[in-house]
Amino acid sequence: MQLKTGGAEARKGMAMKVALHLQGARQKSASLSPRVDVLETVKYYLTHDETTIRYKRQQSKADMYVFFLVDSSGSMVKDRQIAYIKGLVAQTIDRYKSKRIKYAAVALSNGTAELLSAPTLHVQELVNTLAHLSSGGKTNMKAGFAMISQLFKRNMKEHASLYIFTDGKINAGNTDDPFGEAVLFYRQYLNGIKRTTVIDNESGFVKLELAEKLAVSIGAGYQHIRQNAPLPAITI
Repeated sequence: MQLKTGGAEARKGMAMKVALHLQGARQKSASLSPRVDVLETVKYYLTHDETTIRYKRQQSKADMYVFFLVDSSGSMVKDRQIAYIKGLVAQTIDRYKSKRIKYAAVALSNGTAELLSAPTLHVQELVNTLAHLSSGGKTNMKAGFAMISQLFKRNMKEHASLYIFTDGKINAGNTDDPFGEAVLFYRQYLNGIKRTTVIDNESGFVKLELAEKLAVSIGAGYQHIRQNAPLPAITI
């Protein structure tokens, strides 16, 4: 599309015309939320030879998502997991007071994945559901990743944080290498998530450090759920 050109007088008249319209628009919208986009207004005039006020697009407030993937086979640290999640929620709300945040949770138990909550603003209901989560059975991490993937809608990954609570003992899947298949699935379908953090809930004297291995394998951050450990920074 070609831009209209002319002499100095024409350009001067155009500038005055646009300026007057912009001044009037600013006065009318001074007490309103939409803001005039000066650059887009001028561009529109140059291409259409018509003065139409263009406004800056306002970003949707519902643009933050926090996902929890909880390996519920480890019953010994259940209380600490809930306390940790509550802390993450409180920190997120405090840091992003001007935005709406949606939370979702998926649980791993008995070799399958269970949807506890689709993305919701009602975080207390989610926390209560986690508090009554039963534990036991094998861990199928790929199934959890697959369910998380199904929850994502278009452009959601780039505004999401995923927290994986696990001891890393992935012992159920569709192949002889359930750990490897989980890592492969994450790399193929979840790699676009803004930030992923593995929260290691391994307890006991002997540490296998498999959760840390998982974090390294998928390029995620890593934290141990030790008591009084600092919460990971949340950045969207």
